[in-house]
Amino acid sequence: MKDVKNEAKKFWEEKEAERGGKVTFHTFATFHGRSSDRQLTNGGLIYIIDDRIYFEDFERENWLIKLISRKQKYEKTEFIIKIKEISLARIVSRNSALNCIAGFCESLETKELSAFTKLFAKPMVQIMMKNGSSLFFDIMRANDFIKVL
Repeated sequence: MKDVKNEAKKFWEEKEAERGGKVTFHTFATFHGRSSDRQLTNGGLIYIIDDRIYFEDFERENWLIKLISRKQKYEKTEFIIKIKEISLARIVSRNSALNCIAGFCESLETKELSAFTKLFAKPMVQIMMKNGSSLFFDIMRANDFIKVL
């Protein structure tokens, strides 16, 4: 267990050196896509350093997929969101998020979940940018993430 903690500490120290700042928040997340784009399921890390949100995924080891599709090579998904370019971050229903990703509704038409509806609907985090587009995530500590923003 001590090795795992040391590896994690080393990982975050490397990210801080690479990005030039202190990590103020980090958790696991799944990126599901952007508004009017294609749906994805990229699991990885979401973290905040200074005035930027970083997301990066990691290659999953799935021997069955490797056997079936040998030609398909892993491509890392990594991107940065400048916090000053965000107009809104909220928790919406999964159905609403997937409809927006598929282009069936606009970013402002997604349904924010109330405390009551959170009991019945699967939540996703919507990050709406000032340009009107949105990114959708399943974030492990969603409420904490939104508070930090």
